[in-house]
Amino acid sequence: MKIWIVEGTTGEYSDRDDWVVCAYTSQEKAENHASKAMRRAKEIQKDRLTRYSAPKSSNEFDPKMRMDYTGTEYYVIECELKD
Repeated sequence: MKIWIVEGTTGEYSDRDDWVVCAYTSQEKAENHASKAMRRAKEIQKDRLTRYSAPKSSNEFDPKMRMDYTGTEYYVIECELKD
């Protein structure tokens, strides 16, 4: 069975941080979730005083969102569920 995993990423090079947000059995639902999380992250990024400031609000599509000076991005990967 295939599943689609939504992942978040921030930073670059050795400071890059990646994390799993959630997984779906539908590619469409996973891509929709990633899109909403990305849109919200961009809103949060715009509200920061500087690109080094801590975010003022949270991302309801990713409660554990991290944000570095590069902002936060989301993507979907496909994976085979074995069990």
